[in-house]
Amino acid sequence: MKNILSLLAFLLALAACTPYEENDIDLPAQPAAPTFSVEYMNGDSNSIIVTNLSTGFFDHTFDFPGGIPARSKRAVDTVFYTNAGDYVITLYGAGEGGGGVSKSSKVVSITKDAGCDPMLSLLTGDCGSPGKCWTFTHAAEAIRVGPVPGSEEWYKSPVNGLQDAQYDDQYCFYFEGGKFEYNNNGFSVDPWNGYAAVPYTPPANLTWLISKGTGDGGLDQIILPAGTFIGTWDSGSVYDIASLTENRTGASFPHP
Repeated sequence: MKNILSLLAFLLALAACTPYEENDIDLPAQPAAPTFSVEYMNGDSNSIIVTNLSTGFFDHTFDFPGGIPARSKRAVDTVFYTNAGDYVITLYGAGEGGGGVSKSSKVVSITKDAGCDPMLSLLTGDCGSPGKCWTFTHAAEAIRVGPVPGSEEWYKSPVNGLQDAQYDDQYCFYFEGGKFEYNNNGFSVDPWNGYAAVPYTPPANLTWLISKGTGDGGLDQIILPAGTFIGTWDSGSVYDIASLTENRTGASFPHP
């Protein structure tokens, strides 16, 4: 009987406690709508350059339905549309201190379907549905490293000088939908782990685009999503196209 009374008293004491309440937190006001500009790329009416002109946002995202890429967090980026039509571009801006997200939109008109120009044809295999996959050459200088992109003062690979896990990697480009695939047969060479071949699953649903004349010295560029790479893991996602033929391409990038 004594234990039962003690438990009852404990329960009554719990019931009598006053709930803890925090003081209200004043959140910042909803931020003003972000601002951005759009312009057609010179000589390419299917490519639009967007620039975030906003300030005061701690994060932002461009949304490009129907474009390549589908979205971007870069302050300046290029979106490519393969088909004619009107497309909505939306910029979302997140305010400081939890003030919420604002957005603004613009409509761009693409007047014609994208054609298969010579560069796209070489890269994707005549812009056909099978696409085209590229691999490292076994010849000398498959990889060159130097103080400037394309130079070889620091290193140049000899004939058959790469690892098997590099030679069996495929980098595939498809014209339709701007699809990019990295097929690594389960392993990639990790430059931050003594250049060992380590298990790695590449991301899926990737896209690519060509940016005309935006590289070093006016070279065209291949642009992949951030975190994606061609050739070496530490190369970044933007490449100047130094050369491109039916069977061989050379790309350079600033080494981190």
